[in-house]
Amino acid sequence: MILRPMLLTDVDDLLEYQSNPEIVRYIPWPQRTMEQVKKAAEAVIKTCTFQLNENKDFIVLVWELKSSGKVIGQSNMMLVSKENKCANIGWVTHQDFQRQGYAFEATKALLDYAFTNTDVHRIIADIDTRVHESAALAEKLGMRREATYLDGEFFKGEWCDMWLYAILKREYQA
Repeated sequence: MILRPMLLTDVDDLLEYQSNPEIVRYIPWPQRTMEQVKKAAEAVIKTCTFQLNENKDFIVLVWELKSSGKVIGQSNMMLVSKENKCANIGWVTHQDFQRQGYAFEATKALLDYAFTNTDVHRIIADIDTRVHESAALAEKLGMRREATYLDGEFFKGEWCDMWLYAILKREYQA
C-alpha cells in the first residue's frame, strides 16, 4: 500500500466509499454524490498543508493499493492546538477492504510521521461509542481511552456519546 496525497483522478474510487451510507454514518460528511466528492477532493487538494505548524493545518493521505492503483481509504490529521502541540487523527476504509490491516498500517505510518517529523506532543482520536472497530484500532495503535462524553456531540441529527483516545509522543512505540 502507498500513502500519498489525494488527486482528482481518485474521485471514482473515493465515491465508492464516500457514497456508502454505512461507511459515512459516523464520518463528519454526508453520503456524497459524484459532484460532492469532486468538490471535497478539490478543497482538500487546494487547502491541505501537509504540515502541522499552525492551528487547523492538516494532512490527508489516501491509501493506494500497489497491485491495482485503487484507493481504498484515507487518513486525516489536523493540528487542533499549536500551543498544546495537539493533533487529531481519523481514518476511513472502503467497505470491501475493512478488517484486512490497511487502516492499522496507514494510521501507524501517519503517527510515525507526525511524531518523527513534526512538533506534535499529543495525538487524539474522537470516536463515536457505536464504532467499536475504530476503538479497537486506536487501542491496537497504543492509544488509550481517556474519557467518555455522554451526549458529547450532536451529530447528523442525534446526540451521540463519544470516546476520547490519545497517545503522547513519549508513549508511542514506532
